[in-house]
Amino acid sequence: MAMRPLSLCCLALLLCAGSAQATRQHLPEQQSFSVINPSEHQTQLQQLQQVAQALQVQVKERPRPAGRASVSLQPMFSSQSGSWPFEPFVNNGLFRAIAGYQAHHPQAVVIRGGSITLAQLQQALNDPRILKPYKDGYLLSYPLMIGSDAGLVVEGTSLYLYSYSGTALINQGWLGLNQSRLESVAGDKPGSTDRAWRPFVVAWAGSHTQVIGSTLERLGYNAHLSRGLSTALSAQQAANSAPATLIVRDSQFNALSSAVELQHTQAQISGSRFEHSQQYGIDVRDSQVNLLDNQVRGIDNNSGIRLRGQTVARVERNLILGAHKAAIEVSDQRGPLLLRANLIGDSRGNGIQLRNLSATAQAPLLIEDNLIGNSQGSAVDGSEVSGIALINNRIGNTPEYAISLRNAAPLTGPLILSGNTLGKAGKAVVRVEGMQQVVLGGNHFEGKPLLQNLLIGDLLSIQGPLLEATQRQGHVVRVSQ
Repeated sequence: MAMRPLSLCCLALLLCAGSAQATRQHLPEQQSFSVINPSEHQTQLQQLQQVAQALQVQVKERPRPAGRASVSLQPMFSSQSGSWPFEPFVNNGLFRAIAGYQAHHPQAVVIRGGSITLAQLQQALNDPRILKPYKDGYLLSYPLMIGSDAGLVVEGTSLYLYSYSGTALINQGWLGLNQSRLESVAGDKPGSTDRAWRPFVVAWAGSHTQVIGSTLERLGYNAHLSRGLSTALSAQQAANSAPATLIVRDSQFNALSSAVELQHTQAQISGSRFEHSQQYGIDVRDSQVNLLDNQVRGIDNNSGIRLRGQTVARVERNLILGAHKAAIEVSDQRGPLLLRANLIGDSRGNGIQLRNLSATAQAPLLIEDNLIGNSQGSAVDGSEVSGIALINNRIGNTPEYAISLRNAAPLTGPLILSGNTLGKAGKAVVRVEGMQQVVLGGNHFEGKPLLQNLLIGDLLSIQGPLLEATQRQGHVVRVSQ
């Protein structure tokens, strides 16, 4: 995206006549700005970057449980002791789908005490109504629960989940897909639920799931914990339970409701493609995640990546295109975040959307080295954000604002805008309202100075002196409200 700095002759039209210095007496009451020592500014940026660099979630592959697992059929209850892994799905259509296939009280395949492959599982069950050879792998027609001491090994094969019969994978232990395929099969029978229903995977706190070189396709429907591959802490599990762990590497997720939905989880997701999800590509709450080198494309209803709650996240070098809402959405967030070197485009809403965030020096929100363009809303749109740093981003081609930050009541800040190339915005380049401290320096503006303001909101009344100090004189300044 070619960006040209604002020429000095055009810039001069915006500057206050004779304003050679940024002095307090030229500014409205309750506003002042001062020049920051360059070394002080660099130290501040380096401290932010050091905190962000430390956001490394280390998730290691966990060995599968030793020994050969036992296999049994167990009744599924909705409100008895030990039934909690099934309870969230009682009203979500699972039991009703099962009832259309099983002529008796709903049963699930349960594996315990070791690991088992699909071939071994088929041999142990010896019932084609439950598991049978199909195409290049196996067709599963019963729900399957992996006990906390057990593992299911899916390696070099395909596992098809029959939609009509209410199939789901429920992991309390270890689930590994390696060079494999996991896909729903609708069959030719009419569904037995009153809405669209598709098989899903859920992994409870304490479990481990790894998806390596594999494909997941047409899984999940829009209901709690049933949207695709989900992890969660059950209300029946202790609050201090070990988090679920998830590794996704070099894999593809196609046409899921939400491809990956994480809660109370440590996850490493890298080198993977998430395409044509209905709700979200990756949806994260109260978790620690690394999202590196992924592609998220074509999200039908919501955002490409959503981050919420007590989440620590490093989102780096991802390509996010064609989200219906925002490419990256951060809401009600209370942990450190690094959004770096992502390529964001063609969002039908905002490029990056920020709502109700509490950032501190110890838990910063750092948006750095991203390319954001061609959104139908603003490139970066924030409200109720206490502090944010945007460094060395290239932002443009938006009908709204390159950067818009609005707080209903003034928040402490700072908002740091440093080294960005900002331009081709339909309204104004930067809008700031309700931030008590703003730091500006080293930014390049491409705008239409005769037709629009570059800085509006709280900065409009001091636009001339600010541009004189930062663009013509090359200073870094701090604006205080």
